[in-house]
Amino acid sequence: MSVSPQFTRSTWFATVLALLVALGTQVLIGSLLPLFAFEWLYEMPPMNHPVLIAGETSFWRVDALIRAMSFAMGAFIAHLLAKSHSWQLFASLVAISIADTFFEQFPMQATPWQLGIWASAAPVGALLVGVLFQTRKANT
Repeated sequence: MSVSPQFTRSTWFATVLALLVALGTQVLIGSLLPLFAFEWLYEMPPMNHPVLIAGETSFWRVDALIRAMSFAMGAFIAHLLAKSHSWQLFASLVAISIADTFFEQFPMQATPWQLGIWASAAPVGALLVGVLFQTRKANT
């Protein structure tokens, strides 16, 4: 009986798959979730008919939260798929989320500290899931 290839459990395959899952989740959440669901972040009363003007409105808090959730989901899938929960997987997931930040469209009308929070959302999401898996591995 032949042995099936184990590339599906490698660190690099899991990392690339995590990136694809994260980007897909980010698009899915961004398109399915209405913006008024996050009004509590802006401490505004509910609007009945929000008007969005392309290029003039920045929702950096919502974008940062969506990025953190989507990259956490990608890291979760990668950790489930990977053969071992090594530091190499941990570092590659954080590195791929940082690299993705360079290719994303930055939110408009944001101050440098807001851009810093937005840019760190994806690595923090991947980092938190990695820490959870590392502590789970240490406890078993």
